[in-house]
Amino acid sequence: MKNLYKICLLVFFLPLGLLAQDFQEYDISIAGISIGEMTATRKISGENSQIDIRSKVGFWFFGKIELDYHTVSIFKGTHFIKSEVNSKTNKGNFRSLITWVNDHYKVNSRNYKYELDTEVRKKLFFSSASFYFEEPKNVKEFFAEGYGLVSPVTKYKDHYEVNVNGNKNRFYYVNGKLDKAVMEFPIKNFVVKRKTP
Repeated sequence: MKNLYKICLLVFFLPLGLLAQDFQEYDISIAGISIGEMTATRKISGENSQIDIRSKVGFWFFGKIELDYHTVSIFKGTHFIKSEVNSKTNKGNFRSLITWVNDHYKVNSRNYKYELDTEVRKKLFFSSASFYFEEPKNVKEFFAEGYGLVSPVTKYKDHYEVNVNGNKNRFYYVNGKLDKAVMEFPIKNFVVKRKTP
C-alpha cells in the first residue's frame, strides 16, 4: 500500500516537473561535416530560470582542435543576472563570469586570445543563451556571455544578425523556434542545426 502511494505521487507530480523544463538538441557542423553536438536546457522555478548550454566538438585545423563548452545563464523574471562560461580545449582552458551587483554587471572574461574586465551599468534582458529558446522579435541588444559584451541585434527578412567582437552570427527561426545558427568563430566558422525528432 505504501509503494502504491509513492507511485501515485510520482505519476501526479512528474508531468508538473516536465512542464518546467525545455530541452533542445543540435548538430554542429563545418562545411556540411558533423564535428559535434549541442544541448540546450531551460529550467524554470517560480520567477527564476536557468539556461544550460553544453557542446562538445572536435575537428582538424592545422592540428586537432577539441572544445568542451558549457554556459549557464540565470534570469530573475526577465532580468539577466548571472552567467558563467567554461571552455575546456586542448589549447587551454578559459572562463568568463558576469554577475549583477546592486546596479551594474561585473564582467570578468577570459576567452581564446581575448580578455576583458569591466562594468556594464544598465539592465539587460536577453543573452546569447536566450536565442535557443526565444525569437528576439523586439530585442535591440543582448549580453554575449562568452565575451562579456553588450551587442546589437539586427532583424533581416529571414534571420537575425548579431556582431560580437567582430564575429557575425546569424539566427534562423521556424514557427518561433531556433532552427539554425551560422556562427563565426576565431578558429573556424560553424553551423548549429536543430535535430529533427
